[in-house]
Amino acid sequence: MSRWSLLALLLGLLLVAAPFSKHRLAWADEYDDDDDEAAPADDDEKDVVVLTTSNFDDIIKKSKYALVEFYAPWCGHCKSLKPHYASAATSLKTAAPDVVIAKVDATVEESLGSKFGIQGYPSLKWFVDGELAEDYNGPRDAAGIVGWVKKKTGPPAETVNEVDKLTELEGENDVVVVGYFSAFEGEAFDTFIAVAKKLDKVAFVQTTSAAVAQAAGLEAPGSLAVVKNFPGESRAVVTLSELDEEKASEFVLSERLPLTIPFNKANTEKIFNSGIARQLILWASADDLEAGSEVITAYKEVAVQFKGKLVFVVVNNEGEDADPVTNFFGLKGSASPVLLGFHAEKATKFKLQEPFSRESVEKFAESVADGTAQPEYKSQPIPEDPLEDGVHVVVGKSFESVVLDTTKDVLLEVYAPWCGHCKKLEPTYKKLAKRFKKVSSVVIAKMDGTENEHPAVEAKGFPTIIFYPAGEGAKPITFEGGDRSLKSLTKFIKAHATIPYELPKKGSAEDSASEEAPSAKDEL
Repeated sequence: MSRWSLLALLLGLLLVAAPFSKHRLAWADEYDDDDDEAAPADDDEKDVVVLTTSNFDDIIKKSKYALVEFYAPWCGHCKSLKPHYASAATSLKTAAPDVVIAKVDATVEESLGSKFGIQGYPSLKWFVDGELAEDYNGPRDAAGIVGWVKKKTGPPAETVNEVDKLTELEGENDVVVVGYFSAFEGEAFDTFIAVAKKLDKVAFVQTTSAAVAQAAGLEAPGSLAVVKNFPGESRAVVTLSELDEEKASEFVLSERLPLTIPFNKANTEKIFNSGIARQLILWASADDLEAGSEVITAYKEVAVQFKGKLVFVVVNNEGEDADPVTNFFGLKGSASPVLLGFHAEKATKFKLQEPFSRESVEKFAESVADGTAQPEYKSQPIPEDPLEDGVHVVVGKSFESVVLDTTKDVLLEVYAPWCGHCKKLEPTYKKLAKRFKKVSSVVIAKMDGTENEHPAVEAKGFPTIIFYPAGEGAKPITFEGGDRSLKSLTKFIKAHATIPYELPKKGSAEDSASEEAPSAKDEL
């Protein structure tokens, strides 16, 4: 899934969750399933290498480094990424000639998509010496992609000896971390480099120049500064004099973000790729978000206390960017301000139940940060007739009785109504339900993950397919295969079901009761 949809497991409307990371969730996934025709290839992509099954191994194995995008022509996020990716490829052709920037149409080259576990678009993979090294979790603009690749292929910190160069880098980056040393050696320098390698989304600078150090607010060698130039804010510098790796990492993480971040498409990278899993979200009116108001003043005071532990997001509930938050948290018609919490890695959300005040905000922030906050889960009404073409429709309120029924083996699809992958799966899933229609011990179920939640289900993308075996204490098993065919899903159920069963034979009376019997190629 793509990144602008990572706000959609959360908020069900804006970015796809798995394109750049399996664990990063976002509040906006809707636009990932754009049905527009793909834009035709043009000269702008002249430096992007097109990979297929026939040339993939030959090109990647011969490359020192390669960044490969797995895309779908119909994917809206892929279309948005396209010009940035092409521009980055052109820039890197000169700046990093040993890096191949490539793309794979995963809807055509299905075997490659399956080999690398592609379940959402766009998904980017980083290869070193012909081997998969990691998923790409970096920015999706041209400058960000170039910076990420340079950091992966070059030194973790850029050497700067001129103040003008530092000024130039500040103009290109919201945050620059400057390390000042007598020489590029020793314990403090080694610590600085270790932190720079670990935090690859931040620009690091190393210098032995007293003038550069002074410009960054540093006096003594063996120290570092975080220089901040956030849009709309004055230049600010904070320093750390003693370099311990753990403390330095926490220091940089806590200072690399503005105190509060407005929720909008441009800021999703900062919010969801910050390295901080938990967020506080203030959903409030424009007046409440005005500088000096009682609400925003209290919120910012608490934000100072929890820098590095929580990302503090603000949402103007009167603005055009509010819909994902409003819809996901069910806030339509609510009186503001509302204070929300979200744990991106666990896809859990929280809500301040007490009246908004400086004290209640601090208490709530503490509970979200330390994990003691109680999650909130939503549910549609239980349908009068839960069967839809043989598939059992589950909602949050019926999850316990249906999915966690210890006398049944249950296969659950968590889907989104707007998800293209889910729509593609639907006819196969209906066939699966018909296939198991006469097997009383197996339930084929589905749940709209944008409208229903339960603590026993964690969906990091749509569709997510999970098998819940019968029996007390049985652990759910997530279907990881890229091939969601009738045959693969039937095999998956057979492999994990705890209650023995027999499927009707093809052509039998029971099987013929189905409107569509599976074809021979779908038989086990």
